[in-house]
Amino acid sequence: MSVMTTNETPASTVAEPEVFRRTRNRFNQWLQAEFDRHYHTMRDGGYRSFLKKNHPTELLRYDEACEALRREEFARFAELQTLGLYLHLQVQQKEAQFRRRRNRLLLGMTLTGVVTSVLLYGHFHPEQFLLIGQELATLPGRILGFVGWLVP
Repeated sequence: MSVMTTNETPASTVAEPEVFRRTRNRFNQWLQAEFDRHYHTMRDGGYRSFLKKNHPTELLRYDEACEALRREEFARFAELQTLGLYLHLQVQQKEAQFRRRRNRLLLGMTLTGVVTSVLLYGHFHPEQFLLIGQELATLPGRILGFVGWLVP
């Protein structure tokens, strides 16, 4: 028995999206109908009527064997389908993780560029840098004065 067909559900940090569940249910219904149609066609063919007419005891064994074969084949294909959805979910998680890492890297590069630019400007233009620093130091007081003027 495969790991995918056991009843144990591994703990996952990501919930399965609703669209996956609906898609799997629709696919399983379609797959079950196709397998039933295929195996009923096979079972109800000329060989079954031959057994019914000439070997009625063998007919019961033949029907049981066909039903067991149908169940086994359906279980294998359903397992492959479930594995496909699981792998698709894993790929989505890896892509999201990659996007988060890339965004953090880009943010780090941006912050490094801004800080480096400010430090280089301060190094090469110390007088203007001090004036800008003084203006920024008085900014909160000016904002409070403006807010006080707006709210009587």
